Amino acid sequence: MKSRIILAVICTFFLFTSISFGYNLTFTPRLSVNGEYSDNILLTENNDLKEDDYITTISPGFSAELIGKKGDATISYDPSYAFYDQFDEFNGWRHRARFSGMYMTTKNTRLDVRDDFLYTEDPIRYDDLAKVRTEDPTLPIDTSERKTRRTYRTNYANVGLNHQFGEYHSFSLGYSYGLLSNDDAQYEDKQNHNVSAGLTYWFGPKWGFDVSGSYKHGEFEVSDNVNEYGGSINLLKRFDKHLIGYIRYSHLVVKYDGESGDDTTYIPTIGFKYDIEKDISLIADAGYFYTDSERRENTSNAIGDLRLIKRFEHGQLNLAVLGGYDYDLYGAQTNGYGEYYEVSISLSHQLAKHLNGNILGSYRDTKYKDQSDREDKRPTAGLGVTWRALEWMNIGLNYRFRSVDSTIDANDYDENRVSVNITIFPTVPFHTSRY
Repeated sequence: MKSRIILAVICTFFLFTSISFGYNLTFTPRLSVNGEYSDNILLTENNDLKEDDYITTISPGFSAELIGKKGDATISYDPSYAFYDQFDEFNGWRHRARFSGMYMTTKNTRLDVRDDFLYTEDPIRYDDLAKVRTEDPTLPIDTSERKTRRTYRTNYANVGLNHQFGEYHSFSLGYSYGLLSNDDAQYEDKQNHNVSAGLTYWFGPKWGFDVSGSYKHGEFEVSDNVNEYGGSINLLKRFDKHLIGYIRYSHLVVKYDGESGDDTTYIPTIGFKYDIEKDISLIADAGYFYTDSERRENTSNAIGDLRLIKRFEHGQLNLAVLGGYDYDLYGAQTNGYGEYYEVSISLSHQLAKHLNGNILGSYRDTKYKDQSDREDKRPTAGLGVTWRALEWMNIGLNYRFRSVDSTIDANDYDENRVSVNITIFPTVPFHTSRY
């Protein structure tokens, strides 16, 4: 509740500040009807107990963009009502909302704000994992399993301040808040607060460094609360205006309340960033991690991160290849420390003048060291087409496959989904301005 009040105040500040200095406002309403078929609505591992169902959702939504002389803000909101053909006890509202805004408090100081809210009973949150990993990497992703269709809520809010001093130097401060609330008692409620700071400084046009630190506090309904202290330092080398190389050392200390043991992880890596705004964006690094633990055997392995966005004249490729360790603490399950590797890819392309297609897939293998060496393997795949049938109407057809193969048999399932979506919208968005 506090985060929503803070967000409302910030949104109001953006709105009135923009209006006082002049603004352009664009408003686009839409209405969608979606029909979906699932061959395993309860995500059961037993083929003999599989239940299928048809789900119809009706969603009136909108997007709005406000552009002022010193800032801008966008908001989208899509409420929907889901009708189940057989399991009508799951009928109910879904809500998805997002706000993001930017305001230049001074010529060299920028304030960024965002909030993402989801209210749903659908256990599957992300279709295009590669796009989230590459275009929105700060958005938390739940990599655990949710198998019921009881309603849950997630909210992620972030405020960041960046100050540029000199031609290349910058300083940043950030705060984020995450919330998960469940109607199903088998999943615990949780929230977390994260504060961070960073400094980038260049000694000259080719050499520089950046240093950052963060503190994250997690509060859980049942599990032990946790405190995470992280920091890193990078030595930077600029090869040209598009390519920067770096050598990084990162350090993470995780301390649990109660009787749970603490962890300390040491991570040296080397990598580069390559960015041409309208063509390609690539980040890649590789290294090694060593985790010294009080609660399990010490572990070490290779760690790597590759995120690629390649833009074509009529399409885009998103690719993410990740591997190393992480803590599965803030999703539906609280699985703790694990080692993983993950590959995700998506490709969108204009097939014809009014026809767009997409294909996507991902695979994640996680070994949960805090779960008696439990291992989960999760392949996903999908494809779809969108047809601009009329100037004011899109028709989409999509197929999705998801599977879990776990050493815990109760977590296993296969699911196929097919959906048809019709969306109508005005050919020209509503627009107003004032200067």
